[in-house]
Amino acid sequence: MRTAVTLNGADNVGKTTNARWLASAMPDVEFTGTVDRWDRRWAEVSRRDFSQWWFVDSTTDEHIDLVFSSHAARCAGGGSLALEDRGWPMLVATCAATSAVKDGTSTAEALAHVEARARRYAPAPRRELHLLLRHSDQPVAEAHHAVAREPVPTTERYVEYQRRLAEAIDLQVDGGEYEAIVVRGDRPLLDVQREIREALTQLDVPVVPLPPDRIQHLWVLAGMSESGKSTLGESLRTDHTATRLKIGYLMQLAADRLGVADPYREWDELTQAQVLTEEILRFAALNPGSHRISLESAHRFDATAHLRRIWGERCEIVFLRLPDRLRAQRATEAMESLSARDAIKRSRGADRIASIADTVIDNGRSLAVLKRAVTEVVHRRSEVRVPPRADTAIPEALQAVLAECVARLTDSETALVAATGSLAHQGWQSGWSDIDLLVVRDTLPLRWLQARRVPQSGPAGEKIALSSFTTREMLAGLVPPRVLHAVRQIARDGRGLLYRRSALVLNAFDAPTDDRASRSELPLVAMVLRRLAANPEPDVRAVYKHVVLIMKIILRADGVDLDPSDEVRLAFTTSHPDADIDLPAVAEVSGDRWRQDETLSHRVRGAAAKILAYHDVLGCSLASKTPRTEGSDLR
Repeated sequence: MRTAVTLNGADNVGKTTNARWLASAMPDVEFTGTVDRWDRRWAEVSRRDFSQWWFVDSTTDEHIDLVFSSHAARCAGGGSLALEDRGWPMLVATCAATSAVKDGTSTAEALAHVEARARRYAPAPRRELHLLLRHSDQPVAEAHHAVAREPVPTTERYVEYQRRLAEAIDLQVDGGEYEAIVVRGDRPLLDVQREIREALTQLDVPVVPLPPDRIQHLWVLAGMSESGKSTLGESLRTDHTATRLKIGYLMQLAADRLGVADPYREWDELTQAQVLTEEILRFAALNPGSHRISLESAHRFDATAHLRRIWGERCEIVFLRLPDRLRAQRATEAMESLSARDAIKRSRGADRIASIADTVIDNGRSLAVLKRAVTEVVHRRSEVRVPPRADTAIPEALQAVLAECVARLTDSETALVAATGSLAHQGWQSGWSDIDLLVVRDTLPLRWLQARRVPQSGPAGEKIALSSFTTREMLAGLVPPRVLHAVRQIARDGRGLLYRRSALVLNAFDAPTDDRASRSELPLVAMVLRRLAANPEPDVRAVYKHVVLIMKIILRADGVDLDPSDEVRLAFTTSHPDADIDLPAVAEVSGDRWRQDETLSHRVRGAAAKILAYHDVLGCSLASKTPRTEGSDLR
């Protein structure tokens, strides 16, 4: 028996777009499209005011006759497996909604009338599988989204039609007219298409599944020739672990696989975006580490716009802008050749991509400025609202001085004041711990910091250390690793907050970013610890803290994220017994205990020697084959 798969739904829900993409994944399918392709009368009606004919001039029976005689012709013209854009139930629903608006009847009455009349045009028996795409499972929201997504202003009559259509669809759902229902909501096209294919597989319809989706983020790089796209892509690769791919390379792979001689001539731009998406998914599936993709160079406007519709918020279009004079200076080709390439790209809409770009970068300055802009682009997508202040137990002895600091640091531009370090994670010890404060402000002129007059020490002589950053630096992640870790904690649970601006947004750094930043600082921490520990009379307190910091960094690389010193000490000695480190507990050494007990001081210095020796052999399981240079001994 012949089979027909139909995609149905209210206006602007993506029926035609999804049907076109789906057709490419169904072997031997005949995409018969919409009913207006199957009756010449549609062309005649369309030449006049189509809306006037649809809602006013035609009778309901004339409307039903045109729609369902066209549907009957489409059914007869389809092959053994047909894909239809709007099937029988959807055509009934559209005619019923039109009738309800035109004749002033209830939606249920109109639906019953249309169903009865339409059965006169019933095609030959076949298996029909009706899939419904919905904006929402609530009729009011369904109609609202259909109208809101109209590219042009709508009339009151059209709004009423969408309301009636949503009601008709809801009645059909209750009556079991559809074999599968996919609610689109605000999801990107890729997610909707994947669910459609999975639903058809469950219905035993042969359809090629989409490759698994491992992509976290997709940067699409655009701009005219010699504007710096390659430099931007390389920065994303080297500095931000993105996999750098070329659109032309992927398109050629797809063309070779599908036997297409010229993908740009044989595929329209929407198809190009769909094929490109599948190649990206396929590449990432074969290369599991490629979850952040930099894609260059986008030259076609419609394909680029559709690519973002497919991927949704994961896709970010970055357009590089550079004056013609500077592009000519940077080019290695003659100006005539550059102009010829520009003309081709403009004909494809490459210059218009700037109008839909998420970010436009002026690349007329230095390479350092470009790299800074790239960092801001990468980290901007991780922004989250900071939760309210958590219950951070501030020792009573420090409450007054911290309140004074907050008062001095808070004004209209202040975004955040927080306690970090041991104060934030309840590990503060009198006579041992510092008071670490973080302030984030929109601007940080030096004169402002000088005028704050924040106390330099606490009530018992504790050192007050103030770290200050702008909101832009914080959002872009342009902070030292230890501050990055503190901000990650604040963004997660508000721990340590002393003041925050209403609706504060911070960068929610993830654990891998935190780990990479920490490991990048490890050589510096080890260098400082060597310097401290080599002193004949070392600062035992500073040595102790650097030993714990190295432990934290190594544990974080192990996937263990701890902050309190004693928790770090115990976890490290358990998971790294080969280091053989005997570091006293914080309570044992805090205050002046280490000064009074030479044994404690000796244990701290011994722990420093052991952790440095352990650090020196980390990663040394591979034998070096580098030959020794003859005569290298200095005599």
